[in-house]
Amino acid sequence: MNPDFREKVTAAKGFCNRHMHLLYKTTHSGHTENGLGFAHYMQGVVEGIIEQLAPLATDLNDLDSTNSKILFRGRKQRLSLLKFFGKTKNVVQGKKPCPACESLWSSDQIHLHTLVQMLDDEDFCEEFKSSRGLCLPHFLSAIRMINQNKLKNPVMAAQTLVRIEIKRLKLVERYLSEFVRKSSWDFRNEPAGPEVDANPMVLNLLVGIEGLYQAYKKEVLEETNTNV
Repeated sequence: MNPDFREKVTAAKGFCNRHMHLLYKTTHSGHTENGLGFAHYMQGVVEGIIEQLAPLATDLNDLDSTNSKILFRGRKQRLSLLKFFGKTKNVVQGKKPCPACESLWSSDQIHLHTLVQMLDDEDFCEEFKSSRGLCLPHFLSAIRMINQNKLKNPVMAAQTLVRIEIKRLKLVERYLSEFVRKSSWDFRNEPAGPEVDANPMVLNLLVGIEGLYQAYKKEVLEETNTNV
């Protein structure tokens, strides 16, 4: 519970994929107190992301209102989306990871490209709103791909992704808060609820499944250092 170290974890948006999963496994190995420390750390990370991501949803709404008839065609609109991606990247990206999973990058991009193309369809966007959203690495990659592809409705696609992601983050944050509250002495006898899954939920939301996206994070961060 060192405050200086905790601040570093929050600023880094958690740990890299490998160390996040190792920490989670160690926390739930039976040698520590039921993951309370993990939940405290991740609660701060999720709260920080929500605080920084929510204003970007407002930015998208403003862009959509201003350019509703233009549908973001032309250089000015592409630059606006590029700037938006830069802000989103700063909100969710973590530390530079090991590129051990680089061979998976190409296959992953094919699937994500298909999703982004489908998000250009209004009917699919409505269907997708009922989904659980994406892990943050795939969310950031999808936002990046929206900017790179010539979609008819890029703002609509981005809005759909951001709204679902904020909804998912808030749900996980609520579960984490409830998990921490019920772990205190005063509320220890309250029956357990869905908050018992808060730690695995935040684990997969923040970094994806174990081993995911090491090559992706390396590629994005290198591009950031070159272009931003």
